[in-house]
This record gives sequence, structure tokens and C-alpha cells, in this order.
Amino acid sequence: MPRLRVMVFFVLMGLSGVASPAVGAGGGGALPDNDTLMKALVEELARSMEGLTLGDLPTPYFIQLNAEDRLSFDMRAAHGKLQRSERNRFRAVSSRVRVGTHELDNTNVGRAYGGRGSLPLDDDIAALRHVIWRMLDRDYKGAVEALARKEAYLREKTVKDRPDDFAPGNPVTAVEPSAEIAFDEATWAKNIEQLSARFKAYPAIQDSSVSFFAGAVNNWVVNAEGTRVRYADTGAYIQVRASTQAVDGMPLSDRVSYVAMDVGGLPTLSEMSERVDRLCADLDALRRAPVLEHYTGPVLFEADAAGLVFDALLATRLCARPIPVGSGGSADRSFEKKIGLRVLPKSFSVYDDPGPIMFEGAVLAGAYSFDDEAVRPRRVSLVENGMLQTLLASRAPTRKIKRTTGHGRSGGYGDATAHIGCLYISDANGVSYEDLRAKLIEAACDEGLTYGLRVASLAPGGYGSLGTPIHIYKVHVEDGREERIRGMEFGPVPVSSLKRILAAGRDRKVYNSTMGVSSSIVAPALLFDEIELNKIEREFDKLPILKSPVQRGEESS
Repeated sequence: MPRLRVMVFFVLMGLSGVASPAVGAGGGGALPDNDTLMKALVEELARSMEGLTLGDLPTPYFIQLNAEDRLSFDMRAAHGKLQRSERNRFRAVSSRVRVGTHELDNTNVGRAYGGRGSLPLDDDIAALRHVIWRMLDRDYKGAVEALARKEAYLREKTVKDRPDDFAPGNPVTAVEPSAEIAFDEATWAKNIEQLSARFKAYPAIQDSSVSFFAGAVNNWVVNAEGTRVRYADTGAYIQVRASTQAVDGMPLSDRVSYVAMDVGGLPTLSEMSERVDRLCADLDALRRAPVLEHYTGPVLFEADAAGLVFDALLATRLCARPIPVGSGGSADRSFEKKIGLRVLPKSFSVYDDPGPIMFEGAVLAGAYSFDDEAVRPRRVSLVENGMLQTLLASRAPTRKIKRTTGHGRSGGYGDATAHIGCLYISDANGVSYEDLRAKLIEAACDEGLTYGLRVASLAPGGYGSLGTPIHIYKVHVEDGREERIRGMEFGPVPVSSLKRILAAGRDRKVYNSTMGVSSSIVAPALLFDEIELNKIEREFDKLPILKSPVQRGEESS
């Protein structure tokens, strides 16, 4: 069954691979459906397990090879015209050689990543094996050096309760049908041109673009335990971006994204056109909104923004990741010490389940059938009645979590580590949106404030950062009227704030992250008791000197 991990490469596919001009009306294609690459991987793995040795240095006790064969179509339009149209085909392989034992090996020390290399596009088994051979040779030499450094460090330092480096696994055998994707390229080129042309009706918009991506990928995983897996992914993606400036020069931007299993699952041109119009109208109104100097008080995050809140404050902390040797423990970001303690209000529950592909009609980009260690993921109950029960895990044990939950992923680069797949958050006491808004007004009144704040959308931030509010409103206590504001950023928001959520909604929405390791968060609207926001204090570029051609009413000939 197709999944959406191909979406992780929305940007990367435009930067690497073998590109050719997009073909005419008949688009799409199928990847090779044969076992040549699998045969090359298995044969070279077996030879390396037997022959990789340097004198009396340890030989590998485990090798894993991950390969991918990707086909993608990438188009971009701006100002009503196509700017880019590429068809890409790309093959790659990555390796992980482990020397030592499951208890102590060369991993989890510094950045001891395995090798990665490009593979020939043709099914020439000798050429394929040559790339794999070179990569495994380099990886093995690096592995024995890393193990020596690690053993030397451990001889000099006392590391208490150090877990094993790797958990034994069971062999998995599965071969899914090869991936393919079909659509009319010429039609979709015209569609995104028409979408991008709609911005001409909004002279205040300074820059805009519409990007289209469709892809198919076959993934292979083979390892020394006997795992032989091939699984397929497909995906389609459209992103609309627009930016402008307020009268004081403050840059303002917003975006709309659509994710689907295939091109046929994308919205109609009419639906997307209406959404572009709303995007432009909202940005135009935002330009004229006043700037608020400071606010501390209750904040209501709508469901569209709540997923980003949980992504920033909770998602990574729910993942069990071993502390790298030599880090002094500073890299421990998980909740491992909080297992058995309350981390959310008592009515909240959280679980992760990468199995289902859809939630109430919305595609889940974080769904997958195998993780990057060829383990089928399972549903994991993480929080019950507000209490943390356990964490998600890869095959790298931690002090408390010893077995994988099928959540070991890397996004194609580096070691597989624990990541969320599809995180579901709910409140047993969830209320309607109208009641939630009334509770915001009540909380603001209790604090002696004349208004509370409602955040309708956010721009993603980094780890631990809520990002930047895009559309934010004062909700006045006196009469409930709303006033749009801009130019605010969040002060520090500790993870302990999650325990002080005053209320949550009944309805939930999907937040998809398709950069890095793809994931989905299904979350309700949230009302926090107190969050601080401050005016953005930065120097902005002045407005353009000349009016744009659209503002002057000029059209190209």
C-alpha cells in the first residue's frame, strides 16, 4: 500500500538526481519492477560480512543497507508563467556497519554516520555492486576507528547505566509492488500557472509562487539478520507562497499546502483558486493591522495552529534517544525521566500510530508501513489521563526503553533514531469551538485584561520554539469583537506549560510536516492559561521605491 515518505524529498529532489525536461501531455511513469538491485545488495552484504577485516581488528557483527529508487516531477510557477519543469530519476544507497557487539559497538559516539552514495540508474549488477563495495569499505574503516575512540573514552570515564548500543532483531521478508505515478503534466503545468496568475489581482503582494511535486519511490532494506524488504511510496504536493510588506516595512508571508497520496487526490483548480484568494485577502488585511507591544495572558490556538504547538513542545520529547557517549548527558531531550508523571492535563491522551493513511478525509504524511530499520510500526499509547506511559523507540536502546516500537527513521541520512509518525492528541473533556472562545474571554476577564489573544495560524519554528504567529487576533472581553494584529513573537514557552492547558476543543485537524522526517500531528484547538508575546524588534527593509508592474496596470506583451 502506498505511503507518503516520498514527500520528505520535496525540496531535495530538486537539488540532486538526473534531470530531464518534463515530457508532454502524458506524464508519470513506473519504476523498474525487478530484483536486480535487491540481488546486488544481498550479494555485496554477504561478501562484506565474511571479508571485511583489518588484521586483528573486529569484523562486522551487523550490516544494513538501505536503497531507494526515486522518480519525481517538480514544477514551479510565478506571475502566471512556468519557471521550472523537471523530471528527475535518482538512485541512492546508504550503509551502516556495526563492529563490536550489541552491548558495545561503534555507534552513538559523535557523528559516526554510515556511508551514502549514488547508484547507477541502469540495472547493471556489476556497476551497482561496485558502488556498494566502495561504500561498505569506507564505512567499515570508519567503524573500527569509531569503536577504538569509544573504547578509549570509556576506559577513562565512568558512564553509569549505559544501555546496550543495539537491540537484536528478527528477520523480515516483504516485497510490495513497484511504485508508479500517472498524471497529465501539461494540465498541471497550466493549473499552477493559473493559480500563480491570480496574485496579479492583488497589487500589494510583492512575491508569490506555486510549486507542484509528484513522486514515486521504491525502498529496499537488507541486513545481516536476514531482512529482505522492498516497499513503495507515492505522493503529491502543492505549496502556494505569498509575501508582502506592511507600511512600516515589516515582512509578512503566508503559505497554503496540499498533500495527497497521488495527483488525483489533490483539490480541484477551483478549490485552490478560492483558497489563493483568501490567502491574498488575509495578507492584504494583515498589512494594515496594528502592532501590539506586549501581551501576557491566555492564548487560544486554533486547531490549525495546535499541531505546530505540539510539534515544538512535545513531539521530540516523546522519542527515546540514547545519550551519545561523551556528551555528558546534555543531549538528553526526551521525557524518559518523566515516565509515570503527569505531562498534560488529566483529561488528555496521546498515542502514535503510523498505520492509518487518512484522518477524517485528510492525508497523513507521517504514515508508513516499515521504518528505516525494516520494522513494522505499532500503535503506542504514550499518555493516558495526562500521565506519560512510555516513549517511541528505534533499535537503539535507552536506559528505560529497550525495544523498538518501529519508529526508527532517518529521512534518508544518518543513523535511524526515534521519530514520531502520526501523533494523535485528544481531550476527553473537549468542548465546542464556541465554548472554547467563551473560555478565552472568561480567562482574560479573570486576569483583569480587556482582551485575550486568538492565534489562527503559525509559521513553523525550531525545536522548542512555537514559531511566529501569522494570523493573530485580539478578542475583546466587553463584546467579543475581534481585532487583527501583527508583529508579535512568543517569549520562552516551557514544556511545563502543557500541564496548564485550560481547555481543548472536540474537533481535531491534521498538521503535516514534510521536511526532514515526515510526520503528522492530529490535535484539537488549545487554550493556554498564560503565554507571553512581545513586539518583534528588528530593522526592516524599506518598501520598494517603484510600484510593481501590476500596481501600474502594466501587462507583458
